[in-house]
Amino acid sequence: MASKVSYFKGFQNAAYLSVGTFLSQIIGFVGLLFIARLLGPNDYGIYATVFAFVSFFHLFVLNGLSKIVVREGSKQLDSFSHVLDKTIGLRLVLVGAALLFCILASFFTNYSAQIKVIIILFSAEIIYFGLDSFLGAIYQTKQKMEYLSYFSVLTRFLVTSLSIAFLYMGAGVAVILVVNLVSKLIVLCVNYSVSKKFVKFHWSLRWRLEPVILKAVIVFSLMGFINTFAVRIDVLMISFLSNSTDVGLYSVAHELGREGLILRNIIAVAFFPIAVKYFVKQKVKTKKIMAYSLGFFILAFIGSMVVFFFAEKIILLLFKEKYMASGMILKYLVFYLPFTFFSLPFSTCLQATHNENVLLMIYSITAVVNIPLNVIFFYRFGLIGIAYSTIIVFFVEAVLISILSLIRLRRQGYLVK
Repeated sequence: MASKVSYFKGFQNAAYLSVGTFLSQIIGFVGLLFIARLLGPNDYGIYATVFAFVSFFHLFVLNGLSKIVVREGSKQLDSFSHVLDKTIGLRLVLVGAALLFCILASFFTNYSAQIKVIIILFSAEIIYFGLDSFLGAIYQTKQKMEYLSYFSVLTRFLVTSLSIAFLYMGAGVAVILVVNLVSKLIVLCVNYSVSKKFVKFHWSLRWRLEPVILKAVIVFSLMGFINTFAVRIDVLMISFLSNSTDVGLYSVAHELGREGLILRNIIAVAFFPIAVKYFVKQKVKTKKIMAYSLGFFILAFIGSMVVFFFAEKIILLLFKEKYMASGMILKYLVFYLPFTFFSLPFSTCLQATHNENVLLMIYSITAVVNIPLNVIFFYRFGLIGIAYSTIIVFFVEAVLISILSLIRLRRQGYLVK
């Protein structure tokens, strides 16, 4: 009976997150449509370049700390505030360091002076990213996933509506990005106020983590960053290898394809606390985990095939002729998604059983492979080559995760025949 309740709670969490994400993605899609069309490929390329550059420094925030908070907090709900008190200081220090690194690094790029100034202005987004994810861990641990949806929708609504309004008033890229930043910081303040209803913690630069937990934080952080590195690095590398127009053309396809990846991550977030508790008491049959993986793969592949046949028509309808090249990229790029969905059950099980080091090793291998593949395929095939590289990288990743997960989890007794 308890397992049925857990499964129900997991599906309920997934439902809250799915509805919230569905609404926020609709709003975000409207924003993408207006912002890309009103700015044009070149200015939208600058917009995407700044986002990609600042997002790179999310690595130094060590976002894996949030996952550790969820894991440790789920085990000891009675002392959850103590877990938060021990970790908030580290998050604040890391946010400050990431912000400083981002600003300093911008001076060593080959970007124009305009782009460098905009990067410095928008670098404060790192503050939002670091603290928002930390507060999000509270709702995950307390299994109040609906609040994650509320704030996601609110953020998207403010960013999108204000950005469109300022664009129609003649604002440029810099103003739109500042509007984006201010909107996020406003929601962050509201988020913090609401979070105090569920648990309170003390703001302090002091922090205290046991070596074993600190190691897990670093592993989770590197794992999460490297896992998304294969996708995010594409836009950043194009900004170094080519021009802003190419960045804009690829970014439109990249953002549309990323919708599927967001859905995948929502499912992972919703079921992670459930998986942690499940493995404490029970074992999982290998056939069951394989069935879930194949089911996810088939559904994602069907969706990708639909996009393949209609990608160019979709781009022409939504973004007009100036973004036609994005359609050819999108129709192939989406085929990396079935492989990410296939590996979802395996990666969740590994993280729930403290085997995240396996994922870190795999993600490191694929991230290293992705960089030279991007360069080689870009010079051989052009922009579409970046999409080919992404598909290959995620295929290799899915194969490695499934094989090594079965070996490790069977050996440890978590999986049975």
